[in-house]
Amino acid sequence: MSYAPLSRRLAHLALVVPCALGFSLLTAPAADAAEEYLQGIDNKAQDAMRAGISAALRKLPKCNPFQLLENGECCAPGFVSLGKECARIAPPSCAAVAIDAPESCNITRCAKYTREITKEVLGEDGKPKQVLGDDGKPTGEIEKKIEDVACEGWVNGVRDLTCTLDTYDCKKEELASGPQRWCGDWVNEVPAPPEVDAAGKAVQKAPNIVRCKAGTEGCVLDVRECSGPELMTNRSEGAGPCKIGEYLDQASGRCTGYKCPTQCQMPDGRCAKCGPDYVGAISEFKRATDIDKRFYEAWFNLGMAQERVGRYQDALASYESAKAINPKDEREKMLQLSAQGYIARAWLAQARRYDEAGDATRAKELREKARGLCEAIRGQDPDNTMANVALGLYWLDSGDLKLAEEFVRQALRNNREDTIALNIRGLVNLKQGKNEIARWILEEKVLALDPANPEALANLGLAYVRLGDLPRAVVAFEKAVRLNPNSVPARLNLGAIYLEYLNYRDADRQYNAALKLEPDNLEALTGYALALEGKRDPKKSAELYERVIAKDSTRHAILVRLALIYNKPPFNDGPRAVTYWKRYLEASQLPQETAVKAELDAARAQLKTMEKAPRKAPPDWASKKAALVAKERKLTDSWKNVVAITSRIMEIEEGEKLKSQAKDPETAPKTDPKAEPKPGAAPKADPKAAPTGPAGTPPPS
Repeated sequence: MSYAPLSRRLAHLALVVPCALGFSLLTAPAADAAEEYLQGIDNKAQDAMRAGISAALRKLPKCNPFQLLENGECCAPGFVSLGKECARIAPPSCAAVAIDAPESCNITRCAKYTREITKEVLGEDGKPKQVLGDDGKPTGEIEKKIEDVACEGWVNGVRDLTCTLDTYDCKKEELASGPQRWCGDWVNEVPAPPEVDAAGKAVQKAPNIVRCKAGTEGCVLDVRECSGPELMTNRSEGAGPCKIGEYLDQASGRCTGYKCPTQCQMPDGRCAKCGPDYVGAISEFKRATDIDKRFYEAWFNLGMAQERVGRYQDALASYESAKAINPKDEREKMLQLSAQGYIARAWLAQARRYDEAGDATRAKELREKARGLCEAIRGQDPDNTMANVALGLYWLDSGDLKLAEEFVRQALRNNREDTIALNIRGLVNLKQGKNEIARWILEEKVLALDPANPEALANLGLAYVRLGDLPRAVVAFEKAVRLNPNSVPARLNLGAIYLEYLNYRDADRQYNAALKLEPDNLEALTGYALALEGKRDPKKSAELYERVIAKDSTRHAILVRLALIYNKPPFNDGPRAVTYWKRYLEASQLPQETAVKAELDAARAQLKTMEKAPRKAPPDWASKKAALVAKERKLTDSWKNVVAITSRIMEIEEGEKLKSQAKDPETAPKTDPKAEPKPGAAPKADPKAAPTGPAGTPPPS
């Protein structure tokens, strides 16, 4: 079909509004450059401010802090840092989610040891069967078959290499015996003594694999699935079973939960010393405002740090606190106007969240409220950076890219390194299709100034998607999520790429995390439903689609998904599927089949008359033909859509009719035995003739 159903495609990637960027530094035009502290602000408050900025702008580590070694190198996926060395916490199949989402790991295979043996095939009489020759006569050779039989993989601590490690689908009770677990064996290779062959020469044998004690020289961990008995008893002669996220302590041999490496651990126990620490920054900025209530910049930074951790209402309250300060001089008056600009920008961010939840009315009200406030600010200070930035965001969301660019340029005239304004400029270029320029602004300007900027990283990922570089896009989105786990747009974009790669498990993880942050986000609900479809969970998927279409009836492609789902197991609900197909036809405003076919035939006839250009063609002849060709293609697609959908509806309805007749033969159409057969119809059967089966053969008795 060509009706473009909702599918695994990068159709709804989200721009990330720059909400919490560019922490205010301890600088001011009125301050003497030679002085260490600003005048009029308590010195202890300024010390707390500096500590907060230091925590918020800490350099981003190369990897997750739990994987960071003391020498700055990173452990591989599925491993964590023990300081100087790495330790495995998951099998390879779960390596990517072992730290961030161990609960999403799904291990369904169990280990078993088997050996191939050759057995004689017995006949019905219990005697060995002989192989038959081409003439159908016994050849005297006994027929044999190969079977897998269970065996012991380890004998007295030595691996029996004739016994192969295999896997099978775990039984229900084995999977239900506990959480997801992995196993292994501590092994070492021991040289085997050579053998003497028939010629008297020494032949070197393969080394023996023996069990060993963890931590001894040459002893390594050989990871494998757990066997059924190991899962049921939670005991192993080898190593484990360990939960996903546990490593095997070499000293004790026990499964142990990993901890933050010492070099990344804060005094309060948080693992936040090796990267930006917004929680610590919030504490310091709050301390600064407690010491000096008139410290505008501290209030601004407190609000921005709170936004970074998803505390949006707390952030708005911080900006309101700055606005409530009664200004003493011209500088403070300008800062108070900036506080109102921060409030307007926070409103715009909230409006976008309302949009994503399908509440367009509240979103519009809040957006207009923000615009009004910014215009009032500019009435007093036309160069107010935050007001211009907020208006840039307003016009970006409203689709007027020219005005958005104008306000951003005005903000950059005051501060060419304003990362919020630069980020918006990158977004404007993305919307204009200038993807390479957008990439350059985000990567070479914003991230050069603030390498740990999650919004810029998320938008850089989107630029890479538009440039067709999905691997780099994934890296950028993953960095954004690691920096700001509360970034819903970054998670949505990452989920969309995972869907593109048919990676339903990781897509499920990202959309699920987004829904925990914003339960009514329609894009997250839709993506989650698609991921569940891929994971063969149509019931939950249909439930989510129903929620989305109830909130936003303009998402016509979801009607297609529901029609397809309800017509298949476990629903097999043809009438319901037909209802959704008809809703789609009505909602998408596709014309009637006869009408669109007539219009298509007319366009084709007209195009046929224009196949050859006349000798004296009018100036607009070529453009008219091009327009007609485009119209013909559009009508062809529309006609194919209508035919495909109406055919599917007829097919379902006919199937339902046949099912109804099978249940109640009385509803089947009656035939008149005396009626003459229609031309071309098969001749009537002779009632006296014996009944026949398929192809005219007598039926089986």
